[in-house]
Amino acid sequence: MAAVTVHRVLSRPETELKWIAISSLGVFGVWRGGEVVPAGEWQSRKARDLLKILVCRRGRPITRDGLIETLWPEQDPRKTSNRLSVALSTVRAVLDPKRQFEAQQFIRSDRYAVRLERDNLSIDVEEFLEDAQTGLTLRRAGRHDVARRLLERAEAAYAGDFLEEDLYEDWAVLLREEARAAYVAVTSALAQLARRDGDPEEAIRLRMRVLALDPYDEATHLAIVASLGALGHHGNARRVYRRYVARMREIGARPAPYATAAG
Repeated sequence: MAAVTVHRVLSRPETELKWIAISSLGVFGVWRGGEVVPAGEWQSRKARDLLKILVCRRGRPITRDGLIETLWPEQDPRKTSNRLSVALSTVRAVLDPKRQFEAQQFIRSDRYAVRLERDNLSIDVEEFLEDAQTGLTLRRAGRHDVARRLLERAEAAYAGDFLEEDLYEDWAVLLREEARAAYVAVTSALAQLARRDGDPEEAIRLRMRVLALDPYDEATHLAIVASLGALGHHGNARRVYRRYVARMREIGARPAPYATAAG
């Protein structure tokens, strides 16, 4: 990975402060000039949903018809076309109420499609994924110290699942799953680094976080059992092993014997 890319990612908080910041990991929120946008400014839930959908698109355009069908499914498009224009105007007014920027600074649209100008905003899920990818790449390259800095920042930034208030919205599923998988990879990598550096307690703590997201992760269960056994915490190791066995039976998998798990 190019040194300039690593430097840019490491120095992001100081060099890439943006007027608009969007929080989507955990509770959704928008910050404007460093201050949170009050809920009352949105006027409608559809305007907030429109911005969330654009975040999910990650800068890729979505057709106006696609947005209309997503926001107002199975309704007469002759009536909902105007609603989309109103929702777009509302989002633009929220992001730039004093019209300090050109009209398409944050959201670009034409007669056919709409997209987020991703480079002009700070979006936590994008920064998290960039830190995660860069950190994991550096770790694989053996650059453990700089990798740890990025992985720790990514782990700390994961305040919750992507758009956790929209768990049943199809348009949020793919990015939520990608972010969750990245968090599991980040936390597992940090656990491996902690064990490598002789800190098994920290490795166990991190792996417990993995299990909180994926209770069926067999490798993580077994790593915790082995670490507890190595520390002499045999009672805790047995308890974790019993939970592991129960989870494997729930999915019809054959658990490894305790002797194998404990190393």
